[in-house]
Amino acid sequence: MELRNMTLASLSVDGRGSYGIAASAVDRSDELYTYLRITDIRDDGTLNMADLKSVDDEKASQYLLKPNDIVFARTGASTGRNYFYDGTDGEFVYAGFLIKFSIDPVKVNPQFIKYYCMSDAYKGWVHSYNTGSTRGNINARTLGGMVIPVPPRQQQDGMVSILSALDAKIKNNIEINENLQVQTQALYKAWFVDFEPFGGV
Repeated sequence: MELRNMTLASLSVDGRGSYGIAASAVDRSDELYTYLRITDIRDDGTLNMADLKSVDDEKASQYLLKPNDIVFARTGASTGRNYFYDGTDGEFVYAGFLIKFSIDPVKVNPQFIKYYCMSDAYKGWVHSYNTGSTRGNINARTLGGMVIPVPPRQQQDGMVSILSALDAKIKNNIEINENLQVQTQALYKAWFVDFEPFGGV
């Protein structure tokens, strides 16, 4: 496989990373933008929707994520944790402890970058910047200089096609499991708390 070593910055639209808005989170409101924080991003790159907050700031709209953006946690134990935005999770304004790169779809398949940033090679690169301290810290310039081995476009597309199909199946299974858990809890409550009659007898 022929690989080209490209930096993350060189694969972005504007050649640089951007820091999020420095604003406090407020209680979730349909009148305000949803605020994406480090704590909302899981280690596997998915979102924890359980405790989302909003942001109330006049400049918030300037920090809205757009499809093919990827944000990285830049400090703390979560340094390097990342989330690729494709628009399906709703609108988000990204917080100040996140760094955004807008991936250029002409230069690379954006989802290839998503999957690279879930790889052991990427995690090893992040770990190399945690020099004995439990509190990591990576800035936009460092992230932008990260070298990514990029295969030809056809191979990128093939890899993304397979991995995204597996992702879709995993997501579907998670939703099925969550639904089953809800049903199970409802039955426990009905039978062991409310002592409703069991219809199966």
